[in-house]
Amino acid sequence: MAKSISKNSMEKPFGVIERKAVNPVGCLGSLYDGFRDNIFYQTYHKCQKQFLEPSQPVQCKIVNGSVDSNFNILECIGIEPELRLSLLLNLTNRSGIAELLNYPHRIDQHTRFLYYSWIYGTQQFLENEQIFSPINGSPIPSPLPVPHEPVLVSKDKTINILLLGETGVGKSTFINAFANYLTFDSFEQAESGEPIVIIPVSFIMTVGDHFEERTVKFGELDRFNNENFNIVGESITQHCKSYIFGFKYSEGNNRRKVRIIDTPGFGDTRGLDQDEQNMQHILQYINNITYLNAICFLLKPNSSRLHIFFRTCLIQLFSLLDSKAQNNIIFCFTNARSTFYTPGNTGPLLKIMLTSASMDNISFKKENTYCFDSEAFRYLVALRNNIPFTDEEKKEYQMSWSTSVNESKRLIDYINKELIEYRIENGWQTIKHAQFEISYMIQPILETIRNTLRNFILWKNKSNQFIKLIAKPLHSTATRCLSCKGDLKQVVEFWIFSTYPHAMQNNSCVRCLCTLDQHVSIDYALNYTYSNITFNNVENTMIDMLTTLIHASTKLAYFLMHTAHSTKDDPLLNGLIEMIAEETYICEIKISNNFNKQLSEELSKFANEYEQQMKKMKLTQENIDLPTIYKLIEMIKGYSMVHEQMTAVKKRHRMMIEEYEYEVQKM
Repeated sequence: MAKSISKNSMEKPFGVIERKAVNPVGCLGSLYDGFRDNIFYQTYHKCQKQFLEPSQPVQCKIVNGSVDSNFNILECIGIEPELRLSLLLNLTNRSGIAELLNYPHRIDQHTRFLYYSWIYGTQQFLENEQIFSPINGSPIPSPLPVPHEPVLVSKDKTINILLLGETGVGKSTFINAFANYLTFDSFEQAESGEPIVIIPVSFIMTVGDHFEERTVKFGELDRFNNENFNIVGESITQHCKSYIFGFKYSEGNNRRKVRIIDTPGFGDTRGLDQDEQNMQHILQYINNITYLNAICFLLKPNSSRLHIFFRTCLIQLFSLLDSKAQNNIIFCFTNARSTFYTPGNTGPLLKIMLTSASMDNISFKKENTYCFDSEAFRYLVALRNNIPFTDEEKKEYQMSWSTSVNESKRLIDYINKELIEYRIENGWQTIKHAQFEISYMIQPILETIRNTLRNFILWKNKSNQFIKLIAKPLHSTATRCLSCKGDLKQVVEFWIFSTYPHAMQNNSCVRCLCTLDQHVSIDYALNYTYSNITFNNVENTMIDMLTTLIHASTKLAYFLMHTAHSTKDDPLLNGLIEMIAEETYICEIKISNNFNKQLSEELSKFANEYEQQMKKMKLTQENIDLPTIYKLIEMIKGYSMVHEQMTAVKKRHRMMIEEYEYEVQKM
């Protein structure tokens, strides 16, 4: 649709560009969606081709902007309106400036859009403006300009810091200490007050001439059971959890908030498989937040080696995030008093590792490296446990406190003044992100197929009723037991199993005695309602939808298995087989019901066709590129039944983040 037509240099002067973006009926678009191949803002009808001679080089460049996560349109600024040109045409070098416009669909770095206009003589055609709507009928909002300047940390915005590190490095202790360093105005005030303990602490100290061991504990066990102090070598933090606390920033009474995202440590004694599971959990957590201000790697100085999974952690992190996030990496060292507050032997090892991972462009300098000592915090906690200290020991802890406070303030200043916040939903396309998006869509696709077949069967049997899905997000521990069956209820002519979620507690089900491996996590429960059909061309609409779903879902499943390599089994085929077994079981209970029998037969036909298409793809070893995958994802999300379920999935993910978020109310 969008074309760049080059003419012989003899036919036109050097630098003249002919360009057009017209749809099949001849409508010119001032905003062209290169990702969906669609003009969605029409400005003139049946324009003629024309040549434009630039008076200066056409320049445009993608830059960061302060904009909500899904808004991705770019607008060229600082150049003549008639020279604004879509980056998609690749006619000029990408330099200059641009600003973001609101747009509700995901796109990648190669399919951004730029506003451009047409000139005919001296007249600019702006009549007949019309906003086009997407396929599902909901209107696309008009683009609204937003600031184009890169976004430093807003004064009223919470600072988000992702904290990563090896098991046992002391992430939880660091969070507690960091909160105290930013809260108390002086060491004396911290001594006389009660220490801030966001995460419960437990450690052993030796006291007296005979080195008696005393267990020091402080803080209430959190209600999420996020900390496991019992098994040495296992990651103490069991899953990602964020901690929010306020602090006084600058000399005035300005208050700021910081959110530190605590993560399971790598190097778990349960092995690399557990490390891999922890990392996938971290990546999924990141995928569901809005932005990060800093990515902090916590290390110990003077290490003899870096854990093997450290490198893997970095590589996997940037399998989801783009290279711009490398600018937001900072390094913090704990227990640095022994190395005179320097990285010690760990520094050279870190440089070697970054080079070997082809990430030597990640800065490892004084400006983004901070050395702390958590002993001052442990001292404050020990005081509350009536542990005695000598004056000399107190003096050492006071020096440790002063150094760590200065480093804490330097870190916050660096984030505030030097770092640009990294937007998670910035349109960047990666295999890992696509993998997550597809995995979230598997169940919604399957239920959409089954319910569309229900409605198709009703239509064939001369019914004027239409079954609708209603998805309700569930709590974080909700599962579905593969052995237990729910209650059957009748919806129009079909019998349908109700979704009864099983809650898990301490690795066992509170509802049934079935084993853990018989339970699978679920994001939402389905309810059903029905209404009369109110649209035309029902049969063709449903057939087209099913045809599209079978083609698209085959490619998405193939992508998961052969490009992302996230699974060896076909999740869609397994889901279809499970649905067929469920409908067959219903037919055995409700022998007189013919509708569920028809549904089982239609699902079997669908599964057979799906298998045939998958075999063809495997034989040809089809290579599906990322832009195609994202087009398929967006197309499937456009179906109302899929959209209903995906909304519930996203809500559940948001609920989980909020459930595992703790904000200190008073500091």
